[in-house]
Amino acid sequence: MKFQRWCGICSYDGTDFGGWQSQPNGNTIQDALEGRLGQIFQRPTKVIGSGRTDAGVHANGQCFHFDSMGWSHGGDALLRALHCGLPESIHVETLVPVRPNFHARFSALGKRYLYFFQKGYAVTFRRRFCWSLGNFSVDGKSMEAAASLFMGTHNFRAFANLRSDGSDGDFVRTITRSELLCHGDSFVFITEGNGYLYRMVRRIVGALVAVGQGKIGASDVRERLENPRGNFPAQTPTAPARGLFLDRIFF
Repeated sequence: MKFQRWCGICSYDGTDFGGWQSQPNGNTIQDALEGRLGQIFQRPTKVIGSGRTDAGVHANGQCFHFDSMGWSHGGDALLRALHCGLPESIHVETLVPVRPNFHARFSALGKRYLYFFQKGYAVTFRRRFCWSLGNFSVDGKSMEAAASLFMGTHNFRAFANLRSDGSDGDFVRTITRSELLCHGDSFVFITEGNGYLYRMVRRIVGALVAVGQGKIGASDVRERLENPRGNFPAQTPTAPARGLFLDRIFF
């Protein structure tokens, strides 16, 4: 039988899922995709994603790949079949055949994330997709200035949830875009880079909001980047998952 590797791009509302990566309870994006592909091909089918998203995190452009054997009906038919059995909160945008050595994770050169938050309280239909700051006031100009500090190559140890001990080299990432856009009471933080640590984007946004609220200053952000193992008075706060979107994978 003929072997074929496929690359897909999917979007999803992560609110009711336990994240991307497969879990014992089966309530993840990967589990849903693998379950449906297993039904189509009548055999277990492993799906590899470009990156993990945590429980409650969304995606506009998550990339994944999988292998098929003996499928002769073309990509459009496979895409239609895949859609038929997926939850409405998961949508596969494209599905194309790729070279055998393509890898959704290891072939990727970078990622773009978006994080949405706003002053006051979000309207009903936005509450699942942004962080509402409630009655807390924030200064947009100070947050914009602090966002620019993350540009470049840094040790982001102070902006990651540490899963285990590791050398400082494990925490070095290069950020090529770090920008905060303001539209009235709404904000979107845009970041692009070669890789991200566990909860790194949410910790960065938490720091930006803390700057906007006057709890810390831009100098504190700079100190955390320049001295990542410093003894800081408080851990950088973590923004809620619901405002975060994996927007695009770059190849």
